Amino acid sequence: MQIIQSTILINAPKSLVWDILMDIDQYSKWNLFTPTVETNFEIGSKIILHVNMTPGKKLLKQTEQILWIKEQESVAWGIEAMFPVRTERAQILTEKSATQTEYHTYDKFWGFLVPLVMLMYRDKVQAGFDSVALGLKNYAEQEFQRRQNEKV
Repeated sequence: MQIIQSTILINAPKSLVWDILMDIDQYSKWNLFTPTVETNFEIGSKIILHVNMTPGKKLLKQTEQILWIKEQESVAWGIEAMFPVRTERAQILTEKSATQTEYHTYDKFWGFLVPLVMLMYRDKVQAGFDSVALGLKNYAEQEFQRRQNEKV
């Protein structure tokens, strides 16, 4: 098994960060790696990811399956079928305080083609995950600040 992961601290409430993660229609505003996602977030249903594996080139279309959703906590999808590569991609939120949330994402890979997948894509997926974490952080913090300013 191989794992690619990224973690970042976001200065925004967990509920806000969760709402952003679940609002796939807005992904293009902050998620440069996967700007378009199609799903209904029902366990077992398809999720179609349009992945920007190589900036400036055509998006890679990846179809996976929703594995779990723990409301306000985590969501995961992956490839479970008997396939040369199986995956589990999770996005997990941990409340650090009322206004701080840790975002952690990982993708686990199993199967006999994993060494080839890692050779070809590890660096691109790592860069993508890091950009997702930073994009989510920036977008959530700006949205939190905007909401705070509205209260004043």
